Amino acid sequence: MGLQANESVWKGWWWLSLNFMWRLERQSKLLAILAFFGGIALAQGDEQATEPSIAEAGERVASQCAECHGEGGRSQTRDVPSIAGFSMLATMELLDTYRRGLREARTVELPDGTKTDMVEVVDSLSNADEWAVVIYYANQQWQPHEQPFDADLARQGAEIHAEKCDRCHYDGGRDPESDLPISAGQWREYLVAEFDNFDSGRRAMSDKMREKYDTLSAAEKRAIIELYVSAGEY
Repeated sequence: MGLQANESVWKGWWWLSLNFMWRLERQSKLLAILAFFGGIALAQGDEQATEPSIAEAGERVASQCAECHGEGGRSQTRDVPSIAGFSMLATMELLDTYRRGLREARTVELPDGTKTDMVEVVDSLSNADEWAVVIYYANQQWQPHEQPFDADLARQGAEIHAEKCDRCHYDGGRDPESDLPISAGQWREYLVAEFDNFDSGRRAMSDKMREKYDTLSAAEKRAIIELYVSAGEY
C-alpha cells in the first residue's frame, strides 16, 4: 500500500513538473511579445504613442484575414475556423505550426480570383504585423455559431472530454485561458475536417495530445465533436 501511495505521489509530481515547463514555454512567448512592443515604445520615446500604431497594424492585417476568417475573426465559411477571442499565445502557436510545416495548408481562392494558403500568409507577415494581429484577435469577442446538435450525444461528449481532454482544453474547449484554440462553437464542418486531419496525420499534434487522442474510439470522437458543436449549451 505504501509503495502504491509513493508511486501515485511521484506520478503526480511528474505531471505537475511537465505541466509547469509547458506553461513556462508558453509564457516565454508572451514575454517576447511584450519585450518587442516595449522596445518600440522606447525607440519612439513615448509608450502611449505605440498604441494607435499597434491597433492600426492589427486592423490592417485582420482586414486581409477577413476574406477567409470573417469580419473580426468570426468565420462565415463553414469549413474555416473562427479565430476571434483566441489568446495571444494560441494564435501565435497556430501561425507557428504553418511556419514549421506542422499543419497542412489548403489552397483557397480569394474573391479577386487569386489563390493563396496559410503558409504564404504567414511568410508574408513581418514580426510586427504578426504580433499586432495576434493582439487584435485576442481583443475580439468569441461568438459561438448556433447550429443544430444532438443534446444526448453532446452530454456523452462532455463526459469523455472531462476525462481525456479537459486538462488542457479547459471548460469543454471554451476557455481561451487554456492558450489553445477555442473549439466549442466552431462550425461542424470545420471540426469534422480537423478530426479527419488528426486521424490521417495531415495535422501534427503534440506527443501528449497524441497519447490521449489515440485512446478515443470513432464513437467518442463523434461525441466530442457534438459537444463542440453545442458550444457547451446542451
